[in-house]
Amino acid sequence: MSSPKDSIKRAEWIKKFSDKLRGKPKSEEHRRKISEAHLGKTLSEEHRRKISEALMGKPFSEEQRRRVSEGQRGKVLSEDHKRKISESQTGRHPSEESRRKMSESQKQRQINERNKKKE
Repeated sequence: MSSPKDSIKRAEWIKKFSDKLRGKPKSEEHRRKISEAHLGKTLSEEHRRKISEALMGKPFSEEQRRRVSEGQRGKVLSEDHKRKISESQTGRHPSEESRRKMSESQKQRQINERNKKKE
């Protein structure tokens, strides 16, 4: 089936076709071809900025948060990397709200640890 030549009809056709295929699993060969098609492509600074702005402030779903968390578990940082993180955080002071939240978190953690010891 070929796509229509009229730009409006073509856009509608592409949307309809895209919706039809959305969520359908792709074969390993298809995934490889998509990967190869994107190799070597770089985004301009302006394009990267626009993507960043579009995603800014968008909250992660619980599923996304869980996957990110699992991906970071067991990750070992080099001493150099730890030093750079430390340097970047030097001189920063948490807000009063952050301090209050950290305090509450620690209190709850200590309560949970005491309850585990009693069991």
